[in-house]
Amino acid sequence: MSVNQMKQVLAAMIQCHDALYKTAEQKRDAIKAGNAKAVGNITEKETPLVEALSRFEAQRVKIMREDLGPESEQASFSEWAAAILPEEQRDEWEKLYLELASRVYALKQANTLNQTLLRDSLLWVNLNLGLLKPKTHTLNNYHNPRVGQTPTSAISGRIDSRT
Repeated sequence: MSVNQMKQVLAAMIQCHDALYKTAEQKRDAIKAGNAKAVGNITEKETPLVEALSRFEAQRVKIMREDLGPESEQASFSEWAAAILPEEQRDEWEKLYLELASRVYALKQANTLNQTLLRDSLLWVNLNLGLLKPKTHTLNNYHNPRVGQTPTSAISGRIDSRT
């Protein structure tokens, strides 16, 4: 029973990663076009997918804990497969695992690209704003050294003997 549940969970995780990858591609195109509103809308569409993926991951961990015991908090998929699956089914499960891993990697690459594009766009905007409104820099070479001192009176304390 747990084998069928795990297969369903992994298939759902693959579908969820596929959907997230498609939204990452849409987000990339929106970033390239400079459409901030579309990026915001796509980000809102991603939220339920990420929540669903978290639920599937929790189910996967629960199944592994039920099969391997409570001390298996950090058990890997390979450890679960070695303990639960018969030898003749391991190749099929290895393919399923590799398919999920490749989808996770592709999504990670797409998200890294989007993050880089967003960072570069922000740098471009800041550069252009800096060109439009440059900061004034004061040079310390040419300033009045008496700035901030109390002014001296018009009559000095010295006697002028030339008069």
